[in-house]
Amino acid sequence: MKTEDYFLCSQEVIDAFPDCEHSRPFKSGFKNDDDNNYVAILDFDKVEQLYNQLPEDEYNNFWCRECVAGQMDVSKFTLSAMRKNGIFEEILCKLDLATAKNQAMTIFNLAKKFNCTPIQLINKISK
Repeated sequence: MKTEDYFLCSQEVIDAFPDCEHSRPFKSGFKNDDDNNYVAILDFDKVEQLYNQLPEDEYNNFWCRECVAGQMDVSKFTLSAMRKNGIFEEILCKLDLATAKNQAMTIFNLAKKFNCTPIQLINKISK
């Protein structure tokens, strides 16, 4: 039974699970946002177990959202625009979506469009 899937996640998740397969770090594209984001293959049960042990003041920085298929139309996205503007900025401009859940679903759909995995997609557009 498969227990690992692709997740959009924060730097803190990668720091906690450094041996997981993950993308290069990438920025959102939003002004004044210097946080590193990743796509990684994670066992959600292990992530959840660690999350439940965190002090409350660390909850906001430790997050992940599963990359699953969504109903977003990604036909107008280009790799060059995502490289130039940042993937989250492109998702906001083209689809008016800004939540991590919607970003993760859009990344999954974009990976399918470009015939690659979500990690390969991020590695294609990250600088």
